[in-house]
Amino acid sequence: MKKLDLEEIRSKIDQIDRKLIELIEERLEIVREVALYKKENNMKIFDRKREEEVVYKNLSNVKNEELKHYIEIILKDIMDSSKEYQKFKIGSSKEYVNNLDFNGKKLGYTGVPGAYAYEVMINLLKNSKNSDGSTGVRAKEILSFNTHRELVEGVENGKVDFAILPIENSIVGEVRDSIDLINKRNIYIVGEVKHKIEHNLLGIKGSKIEDIKRVYSHEQALMQCSEFLGKYPEWEKVKMNNTALSAKYIGDTKNKENACIANMETREMYNLELLQPDINNEKENFTRFFIVSNKNLICENSEKISVITSTKNESGALMKLLKVFSDYGLNMVNLKSRPKTNKPWEYYFYIDFEGNLEEENVEKALEEIREKSIYLQILGNYKIYNLEI
Repeated sequence: MKKLDLEEIRSKIDQIDRKLIELIEERLEIVREVALYKKENNMKIFDRKREEEVVYKNLSNVKNEELKHYIEIILKDIMDSSKEYQKFKIGSSKEYVNNLDFNGKKLGYTGVPGAYAYEVMINLLKNSKNSDGSTGVRAKEILSFNTHRELVEGVENGKVDFAILPIENSIVGEVRDSIDLINKRNIYIVGEVKHKIEHNLLGIKGSKIEDIKRVYSHEQALMQCSEFLGKYPEWEKVKMNNTALSAKYIGDTKNKENACIANMETREMYNLELLQPDINNEKENFTRFFIVSNKNLICENSEKISVITSTKNESGALMKLLKVFSDYGLNMVNLKSRPKTNKPWEYYFYIDFEGNLEEENVEKALEEIREKSIYLQILGNYKIYNLEI
């Protein structure tokens, strides 16, 4: 048996890598042509069915069964890179509208009736105007989802026309998965709502605060009421997917030892007892919600833009990119870093800034950002809704 020579083996790998680079570069040139065709024909960048077909077809050519799993990972990485390149090169087609039209549309949210997202959705319907100028419209259907991922998938595949997605709380910060989901999926931010959060301690009818041994709620609600809960260290804190879901659970189990943190709407919905009102750490507690759609709708007088971008990993790269906002007189109101999936210590940057895509300085700034970055995705250009509650 021939003795293994590590340098000889590495040399063979280097030769294969050079061929791979040439082929991947050639593939991306063709991907660019695909992207331009999609833009001209108003097609979406991400086609799940096509991606699954490409992966399945290529896996059928693998001769060594042991390698199939690893080749599948590589193929999916190539597909993800192709989608990022398409987004970077062409962005997405836009549709300008006077206002968002919720009348007769299918709307979605996470949780159960009484959730804060549900409140936002109902207030949007109440405050929306009909064609005759009157206020108040009706949705065709309102659908609830268990998770943000399921909600976003429902938007992407057209199961709902609009969805309400929490993005950030003024006390405890961002809702971590929301930005990532918007970036990875074919959906767009088409509006923003700031909603005041008022937490209350609720139990079943006839219960008293002395009876309580367990408190159920969403993780963020538990954090936002930590000072009140700190007075009762003996209580068990139980995390649930949604504040309203915790209220429904309390109502269904009918156990005097159980309480929940939720809004007053759920008190009526699930026939609960108010044990302690307004238990927020901070009285001025707001959550930002995005209205998302699978259409890139831009309303008249839209005033805010959200983007995801990434720079080369070199000294001063991010500073040069951020300087663009100052150079063009744009007010950046939010900057956050988000880790890249499967790429430790590499980050995207999520940025909100004031402006409209039809403004010349915004157009020039984005073009310069595109030149200084290795990735740019415009998530939406939208208006902020100030609702009467």
